[in-house]
Amino acid sequence: MAERSTVYTVEKNVFSFLNQKSFLLLHILGFLMGRAGILDNLTPFGIGFYAAVAYRNKKYATVAITTYLGILSIQGLAVSLPYGIALGIILMLFNYALSLRKTNVFSVSFASSLIYWGISLIFLGFSKFYIYDFMMITFEALVIFAVVYISSYALPITLHRSNRKVLATEEVICVAIIMAVALSGVNEVTILGLSVKNVLGILITIIFAYNGGASIGASVGITLGLISTMSNSGMPPIVIGIYGFSGLLSGIFKDLGKIGSAFGFLLGNTILTFYSNGYHEVFIQLKEVAIAFILFLLIPVVWINELQKYTSPVVGFIHGTRSYGDEIKKRIHGKLTDFSKTFYDLSTTFENMTEQVKLFGNEDITKVVEKVADGVCLDCGMKRTCWDKNFMNTYKGISELLFLIETKEKLDYESIPENIKKKCMYSSKIIEKSIALYELSRIDLTWKKKLMESRELVGEQLKGVSKGIQELALDINDDIQFDTELEDLIYIALDKQGLPVKKLLVTINSKGNTEITIERKNCYGREACIEKYVPVISNVIGNQLIKKNHTCNEYNHNRSCSFTLVEANNFMATTKLAKATKEGNYISGDTYSFMEIKDNYYMIALSDGMGTGEKANRQSSATISMLEKMMEAGFQQEMAIKTINSILMLKSSEEIFSTIDMTLINLQKGIARFAKIGSAPCFIKRDNGDVQTIASTSLPIGILSEIDVQENKRSLNDGDFIIMISDGIIEVNKEIGEQWLYEFLLEATTRNPQELADRILHQALQFAGNRPIDDMTVLVTKVWQTRAQKNLA
Repeated sequence: MAERSTVYTVEKNVFSFLNQKSFLLLHILGFLMGRAGILDNLTPFGIGFYAAVAYRNKKYATVAITTYLGILSIQGLAVSLPYGIALGIILMLFNYALSLRKTNVFSVSFASSLIYWGISLIFLGFSKFYIYDFMMITFEALVIFAVVYISSYALPITLHRSNRKVLATEEVICVAIIMAVALSGVNEVTILGLSVKNVLGILITIIFAYNGGASIGASVGITLGLISTMSNSGMPPIVIGIYGFSGLLSGIFKDLGKIGSAFGFLLGNTILTFYSNGYHEVFIQLKEVAIAFILFLLIPVVWINELQKYTSPVVGFIHGTRSYGDEIKKRIHGKLTDFSKTFYDLSTTFENMTEQVKLFGNEDITKVVEKVADGVCLDCGMKRTCWDKNFMNTYKGISELLFLIETKEKLDYESIPENIKKKCMYSSKIIEKSIALYELSRIDLTWKKKLMESRELVGEQLKGVSKGIQELALDINDDIQFDTELEDLIYIALDKQGLPVKKLLVTINSKGNTEITIERKNCYGREACIEKYVPVISNVIGNQLIKKNHTCNEYNHNRSCSFTLVEANNFMATTKLAKATKEGNYISGDTYSFMEIKDNYYMIALSDGMGTGEKANRQSSATISMLEKMMEAGFQQEMAIKTINSILMLKSSEEIFSTIDMTLINLQKGIARFAKIGSAPCFIKRDNGDVQTIASTSLPIGILSEIDVQENKRSLNDGDFIIMISDGIIEVNKEIGEQWLYEFLLEATTRNPQELADRILHQALQFAGNRPIDDMTVLVTKVWQTRAQKNLA
């Protein structure tokens, strides 16, 4: 029974071994390589192929047999003996004598060629020979040497195909050579007058060209043509050019799909055939191309995609689909997204921890009543009467007393509940104890509320941090496009003006912003980039360009410099100020800021602290300082304001309130975004004289833990004014309020922002009798379209 089981196991292993695809493929290749000939009667390819197989894996010893059978089918028994003996010696040597782990490819190639060369010389010595015969034997030995090297690159794909994903360029070429030699082993087999070798050769060339492109298609075509002409002396060398040129066109037309790639081969064959011989002789029949065309179209797309890994070089596979930079961006984006999600989850946790806090719930009242009873009634002689016999009345009386303490500022004797006033011997002590316990409960409630508010505010801040990190992740993962067509146009324009360029790169980000990086010969500070290059490139782009940085990057090793050009803003803005402090104060409670920030934005901000003097200045200064830093760091407008509100709520035990009047102007698009938190209205005076009012309906920041930031967008035109004021300007005329300023702006004709600010302040001081009752601040911002943009328009 055990013997039968052993036999079954051996048979099963043998069957499994024979069933391997690589096993069958190697034997087929061995047979075809053995049949492949060169110069009509030389067949050295099989020996080199088997030597490479034995070097890679000893278990494929039977490949030597199929290889010899291939040689035998071509050469006959007598001529094939030297080949067979050489194969036998190589088999014995590589399987039993040499340690292949310590042997390199060169040694295997040299040993294989030397074995065949020696055996052939021995056979040659037994017959009459010429120097030509000796040269042919030496030539075959050299071919064996080369085939071992070529096969050593191609065979790992067959033997270790499960571990290979892409091929190096030399491996692709070696695979093509092995396939071409194997095809030559088919010889002149025809079906219905069609050459099987030609059909398969055309099909292989198209597949390689379709997957690898023009360079791979041309290389494989030349290889197939070369092997075909060398194996068939009757075939002219023009076939090499036909295969190579057809493979080149097939790769060029690959973008048109499978039909385009096949049509490219047909076009190349037709052009070179007519060019060389006209209509007299056709080397590759149109029918053969058509059959290969049909076979290529019938190959499933899944197979084509799988073959792409083995017919295109590693550069095209890896760098063509995903660069290292993209992978790094992806990883950083993923990590930042994880951080953002973590902070968002933390903010949700803090928000879920908040709960509604009440002064006296049912449980709280019960506890307070128990403490009053323990503190006053414990040693009282009437305790049994009050608490044992009249529990409900006594409990109700103390509960009503607590309610009166909570609702009345001062508790008088007449308002005390009757059952306490008439029946209790220690009513004054009851009242004192109740008031004391109420105060303790109120203080406890106050701190509980602060704790809940702090949790809410921390949750808001964590949510703000989460949004900030997420926006940073999106910026890092920004999709950058390379505009090669625009690069060509710029190259041509600069060349026409005689302006040399070493390198030129045009990139466009997801927001549509264009950056042009140029490397040229160093001008050593003569600003040739601004004087000569910027005007030319601006005309090509159709938009005014400026240098991104004020200085160039100099490279001393090659005496060159580089500079980056970006699109100039379509609009410019300038802000002028006029202000006055409240009479009797030296420090204004109004704080302002105006500055250019990232992404072509211009910010104007005005904050009015509650009250006047130093305290109000401290409040508004803190608000503006935080706002400047957050906007410069790239925070969104709404998130910055909400974060500042949270910080002011937590910053101090004293109340800190301040208004925010903030305007962001997009200098590229000419759009203003207004955010007003408890501030006075602002105005837009149009170039045509119209005036628009933008008012605020919210409370100042620092009062409520949650604020609603409502943005108001307006388009700006050339010559528009934005007027922002503190409430001291409005309150000087309490009868009509802001209406006086609206009417004043309608009548104003000056186009100078400083003059307009001075006139507004002067008129406000006249209303106040030149004695300001509050701090007064006027910010006037003028927006105008750039001259270069007007010219381009």
